[in-house]
Amino acid sequence: MNRKRILVAPLDWGLGHATRCIPIIHELQKQGAEVIIGSNRNPLKILTQEFPELESCVIEGYNISYNRSGSFTKAIIPQIPKLINSGFAEHKKLKQLIRDLKLDGVISDNRFGLFNHNVPCVFMTHQVGIIMPPGFKWAERFIYKLNYRIMNKYDCCWVPDYAGNENLSGILSHKYPLPPQTTFIGPLSRFKKLEGLEIKNDLLVILSGPEPQRTVLEEKLMHQLSDMNLQTLIVRGIPGNESELKTPHHIKAVSHLNANELNMAMMQARYVMSRSGYSTIMDLAATGKKAIIVPTPGQTEQEYLGEYFHSKNIFYSASQSSFIFKNALNEIDRFSGLHIDISNNHLESAVNLFLNKC
Repeated sequence: MNRKRILVAPLDWGLGHATRCIPIIHELQKQGAEVIIGSNRNPLKILTQEFPELESCVIEGYNISYNRSGSFTKAIIPQIPKLINSGFAEHKKLKQLIRDLKLDGVISDNRFGLFNHNVPCVFMTHQVGIIMPPGFKWAERFIYKLNYRIMNKYDCCWVPDYAGNENLSGILSHKYPLPPQTTFIGPLSRFKKLEGLEIKNDLLVILSGPEPQRTVLEEKLMHQLSDMNLQTLIVRGIPGNESELKTPHHIKAVSHLNANELNMAMMQARYVMSRSGYSTIMDLAATGKKAIIVPTPGQTEQEYLGEYFHSKNIFYSASQSSFIFKNALNEIDRFSGLHIDISNNHLESAVNLFLNKC
């Protein structure tokens, strides 16, 4: 029997879209599919490091620029024509890839143009409703309708969350009606709880997200942590970049850890500090760790998730501009962390149904 050749293609904004594709690739392989990785820049580096044996191809990203002090969402609005053009370009690129790579199906993580009528295509997202910044709330309904139209071009829509009240994405996936072909596939994480490990670090810092804000937070943390006697491991979130970060003796910095190494580092840290991206929230749920989450400035999804989990006394959250680590450390023990079962039979069923269509 011929193995189904499936393209898995995450968006290149930050690392989370790539990391949450890791359990999808594992499930596809488990069910006998042949996976081809399609992305660019750091997401492509991460997935080819995790799966060096897999075929890969470059699919260019959307090349959205983001300044040091501005809002992420406001920066995107004037670049919408560029987004649309990039969507058309990747749609055209997919026609060529289907022919050249003999693809039987496509799984797109938030890439808008990777649909095709000749093979079954999946669109995966946790943002059915996109939160607009102050001053642009009037556009929220319009953006939702546009997003719905894009999702409706795909044969399947996957939401990595639970459908009911006990969910991780809140209004991002549960406020607006969903296309009829939508399936909640359960939270996705490359991590799991590991029992019996001793604590080696007081703090694990996981940096990620678009530049220059990744660097802004790194610099701020180095300034604040240098005078604190906390055994700290910083994972800088820059795979393939081996530039050295000068640190005091109680801080160790590495450019990147693979999934197994980072899983171990999380379980061996007393506390975790990270951005509040949705993929990170799923990883924290998988490990049950207490965490400090700092949204990328102006990224409304992360700001919402930070406020959402802080208000529920689950994770301590503060804005990047006002963040003071000593305050976070004094507060963190009154926050519970996430303790829900994310064992995932939903993904197995969704992948099986998809492969049967291919």
